Amino acid sequence: MKAKNMTIAALALLLAACGNEEIIENNESGSTGKVHMTFTAGTPQTRTSLAEDGHAVNWTQGDLVAIYDGTETICKFEATEVSGSTATLEGEAKVTDTYTAFYPYTDDGTLTLDNTAITFTLPATQTATAGGFANGLNPSWAQATDGSKKLTFQNLCALAKFTVDAEGVTEVTLTANQESDALAGGLTYTIADGTLTATGSASRSVTLTGTFTKGEEYYFVVAPGTLTGGITLNYMGEGGKTYVKTTQKEVPFTAGKITNLGALDIANFTEALNAAFANAVKESKPDIQWRANPDGTVSLDEYNRIEIINNGGTFLDLPNKNITSLAGIEYFTDLETLNCAGNQLTTLDVTKLTNLELLDCRGNQLTTLDVTKLTSLMFLVCNDNQLTTLDVTGLTSLVDLFCSGNQLTALDVTGLTNLTSLHCNGNQLVSLDISTLEKLEILWCHGNKMTALDITHNADLWDLTCGNQQDNQQLTLTLWDTQEEFWNRMLDMYSDENSHVTTNVIEAPVNADHDGYEEDGGEPVLQ
Repeated sequence: MKAKNMTIAALALLLAACGNEEIIENNESGSTGKVHMTFTAGTPQTRTSLAEDGHAVNWTQGDLVAIYDGTETICKFEATEVSGSTATLEGEAKVTDTYTAFYPYTDDGTLTLDNTAITFTLPATQTATAGGFANGLNPSWAQATDGSKKLTFQNLCALAKFTVDAEGVTEVTLTANQESDALAGGLTYTIADGTLTATGSASRSVTLTGTFTKGEEYYFVVAPGTLTGGITLNYMGEGGKTYVKTTQKEVPFTAGKITNLGALDIANFTEALNAAFANAVKESKPDIQWRANPDGTVSLDEYNRIEIINNGGTFLDLPNKNITSLAGIEYFTDLETLNCAGNQLTTLDVTKLTNLELLDCRGNQLTTLDVTKLTSLMFLVCNDNQLTTLDVTGLTSLVDLFCSGNQLTALDVTGLTNLTSLHCNGNQLVSLDISTLEKLEILWCHGNKMTALDITHNADLWDLTCGNQQDNQQLTLTLWDTQEEFWNRMLDMYSDENSHVTTNVIEAPVNADHDGYEEDGGEPVLQ
């Protein structure tokens, strides 16, 4: 199925007032015989993609429909000879008096179907499709009796539309304010009384992800119901920032109708911490008593900003929390330690966290990282990201630097005279100057593109991997003869990491310093 694009004027936000528009859908169907049958879909409703008018729903070639014929196995029928809101459905079924049909067909075990009830799953995460909804959404059902092969489909769900009027939108989430309400997940439709009820796997949120184009309309497919507690709508925009708006007014979602949510724009929404970030902060800092929105986001209003300043503390421990954005971290200005390792961050703005002494952001998806203003930083762990550059030239307090597993082609550490540990292995470095790092104790630089390394100025070095450079190229290690025993230990300890290394051994200079006496070189005092 493929939603067709529509051009519809942007309307006022639902949060001011919700309006409903009828979904005009056309459906019929016909079929023949037990071995091979043909159903023809026609009026009044179909379900696969929105037409140009933004109301009618058209079939798409290859759409799959489930049909129950009284046997244990659900029959799969395919849409052929498609013409707008009509289509022929072809497949195999048993000849019987009653047929119950459901769109979309699935064989993943989430669909059960008979002549009394239909149980299915409406995805809580849906793919953004300009002018419509994604393939396989907008579930519908039909029933033919007395041996008829004509099916008239009815929508089981509602649509909620909005217009994108903001830049860089990557995700939009609609949430029912009351926890007991359901917008997606497991649903059961009872044919006799026409009720749709949620199962234990229901979700009160629906999220659209993908590429959003400014000026286009997009649709959530949601379970029908009256949300007496209202709704909250949030979106993630440029820089991973989250914006939110909520209403406590009752909001009805009616099967077969479109509810207009209005436009997403910064002017009418409030910047907020996204729910995953806010929840992780609360776990790390239970003393924070901010006011959260019903969807778990935290608006960055004056009250909540003051609460962050007063109770945010000097450290945040947020590893492996499934966080996609730390937008809003700039308000935690007292932070000295920030651990956000193992999340899904693509951006991280720490430029205002000038008190940071430790930053651990390893295991994310960062392509850039600006730490130039963090002059108090002593420990930087940013390995296993996608960094192509890293400017640490002014971070003279750095003691440990871990930046392995990135895509760095150059790394200037000559000014980091306090550095004791440097892990820069697995990058694209072609050279590395460590001549000024007299305190350096640990150096891992294997798996780069280097051909030479000089360790004659690093007397305190006791842990070294420098071999196994990319493309099996040879590295020449320059060292004093007094360092040969150390290097032999490294070969035994790291046989793989130190392969393809030749040594350039230089005789160590004689140390002229001693605790004895020297003659002053003058004439004898007594002649």
